Amino acid sequence: MHLYVLIWMCLSAFAAAATDHSSCNSPIYCDGPLLRTVQLARLFPDSKTFVDMPTKKPIDEVLKAFESIGGQNASHEAIASFVVNNFDKPGSEIVQHTVEKNATPSWVESINDDMYRSWIEMLDKAWGKLTYKFDMSKLCPGCVSSALPVNRLFVVPGGRFREFYYWDTYFVIRGLLLSDLDDLAKDMIENLLDFVDTYGFVPNGARIYYLNRSQPPLLTEMVKIYYEKTGDKSFLRKALPTLDKEYKFWLHNTTVHLDEHHSLNRYNVQTGSPRPESYVEDYDTAKVAELNSTEITDLYSNLATGAETGWDYSSRWTKIKQIEDNDPLSILRALNTRNIIPVDLNAMLWSMEHTLAQWHTAPRRVLYYKRQARRRLVAMDKYLWNEEHSAFYDYDLSSRAQNIEFTPAGMAPFWLGAVPDRAKKVLPRVFDQVVQALERDPGILTTSTYNTTLQWDWPNGWPPLQYIAMRAMLNVNTWLGGNTEIESLARTLAERNAASAFCAWYKTGGSIPGLLDKITTNADDNGHMFEKFDVRHLDAAGSGGEYEVQVGFGWTNGVTMWIFNTFAGLTAPDCTSTFGYPVEY
Repeated sequence: MHLYVLIWMCLSAFAAAATDHSSCNSPIYCDGPLLRTVQLARLFPDSKTFVDMPTKKPIDEVLKAFESIGGQNASHEAIASFVVNNFDKPGSEIVQHTVEKNATPSWVESINDDMYRSWIEMLDKAWGKLTYKFDMSKLCPGCVSSALPVNRLFVVPGGRFREFYYWDTYFVIRGLLLSDLDDLAKDMIENLLDFVDTYGFVPNGARIYYLNRSQPPLLTEMVKIYYEKTGDKSFLRKALPTLDKEYKFWLHNTTVHLDEHHSLNRYNVQTGSPRPESYVEDYDTAKVAELNSTEITDLYSNLATGAETGWDYSSRWTKIKQIEDNDPLSILRALNTRNIIPVDLNAMLWSMEHTLAQWHTAPRRVLYYKRQARRRLVAMDKYLWNEEHSAFYDYDLSSRAQNIEFTPAGMAPFWLGAVPDRAKKVLPRVFDQVVQALERDPGILTTSTYNTTLQWDWPNGWPPLQYIAMRAMLNVNTWLGGNTEIESLARTLAERNAASAFCAWYKTGGSIPGLLDKITTNADDNGHMFEKFDVRHLDAAGSGGEYEVQVGFGWTNGVTMWIFNTFAGLTAPDCTSTFGYPVEY
């Protein structure tokens, strides 16, 4: 049987079984007449605002009030009054929690540069600004919220994100462990483990409207880095059955059989409606006369799947690489996310298999995970590794070919160790495209080479992808015996990341008493840590996407702390002068 026939059969089967992981069954916060009516009234610039508003009154009263204004036929004025009268401020059910910090971690004292050391000391104390807990007692009896409540503390990314998110949490925990906030890191992990036990998987984030999708599966990696720091074997044993459960979720819901002998995984969500938190944005994207109902469902499914990838959105997932007819939404209508086999997802699943094989003691379970990891590596070698380019690429089920496009996702196998023998033979060449990207732009590593206006494309660079790339470089340097030019490349990228975050912070009001005076006159600006950065500069936040650039920012703080814990001798630049970090490779 030809490969394309097999792929077509598998796609047909998996389209029918695509993931609507759990039920978003709220008559307010999930798709239905009330959500549709309020969101399409366009009361707020950001669709997420409404779905993060708890009710002021019991749910039955709210639903009756909606019907009393005419339901879906209500006037714009009546809808606005209905929301004001029945809903509280967004995030009213969360309260900030004071984080007790007894001392600055000892490793911070080894930072030689006074400016950088003082800045890291400030970041070390900043976790309290992002630490919250759910307090449902703030709601009236019978009132409801979109929150998926947890009993422990959690760290939010910042900005519009009033809840914690799956893959963000890995990078946050990196920082928490370096801040010696081990208990808070454990709380974060246990929140996610509880989600797996309750829902069978980790939702995208802690809101009911995220129950139809997950995010990059890094829970096992979180347990790993916590165990490496604390040596808590009892916690590891307790977590192990839940990690098995999460693995089964990914295996059951996202596996694609590429041929008779090889299987890999993709992100895969099926939905017939806009995402509640991006309702207007999705609705406008699909509101095109030439799309029939099946095509609209496919688009909504690809939009939700794109959000599951964590890269929402990127040219990685689109059939076209630039907007058409001056329509910025045209590229989103070309999403093909569910047909892409992502290299980073499969590297993470390989690492999950490899790690669980090490942690289990029952021989049959050990053999099972070893076999799964071995088979995945063979499939990655065949479908994702490109010998000509010495690089990993995503595989497109539609074209039955690799997408020959550079993204930092290709670094994930080298970060996690999912490297087949063919790739090990050419390790000195695997960063050639990274070098080219860093030579093109003076800032951090770009997310792609396409300028699409999508936020996970050029000219944006994202802290988690920088971490993955630097970890990959350090691993390969070690595999090659150390002291290679790849180590120098990792340091250059570290210097650029540190400077970008520091100078963007400084230029938005950051100051250090006795060392660095504030340059802005806005009293509300005291230095911002951004979620993404512009790779064309060494001092600017990123841009583009469905919302304004956010500040806080959990994963940026975590990655920044990791950089200073890993690379010695970094020197703060003069952000008001011209400076740079050329590639020496």
